[in-house]
Amino acid sequence: MKNIKTILLSGLLVACLGLTGTKVLAQAPAPHVFHVNTQYSVNGLDSASRATRNALLKEYHEKVTMKNEYILHTWSLAHFMTEDSRELVSIYEVASWNDLPKSYDRDAELEKQAWPDQKQRDDFMKRMGAYFTHHKDAIYNAMPSLTK
Repeated sequence: MKNIKTILLSGLLVACLGLTGTKVLAQAPAPHVFHVNTQYSVNGLDSASRATRNALLKEYHEKVTMKNEYILHTWSLAHFMTEDSRELVSIYEVASWNDLPKSYDRDAELEKQAWPDQKQRDDFMKRMGAYFTHHKDAIYNAMPSLTK
């Protein structure tokens, strides 16, 4: 009789733990964090200047952003239509608030790998930055309950 009670209680315990584990696994993961960087191009860029700017942005993207393991996704959006079409918005998605500074540190490491010579790195950043007047940054978190 004692063995049957022990077996039944053990089975009940395993079943309860199994249900609890299922509930924990079913909970949604923590919302991701998004760094939104908006840069403003200088006025009056002709098509050749835009092409040069875009080539520099692509080079940085390929050598740094694409190799940063903390950045899960990235989107670059050029302003399409309104009175001020100078905006270039870049959105970087990371898994958590803690990964945000890690992604910045990793960017710095990857920049040093891409342009090992400090003077060349500074020159590249200066050339890329010359196409923008200023920028602004914002940090957002996802709202999973409002996701489609």
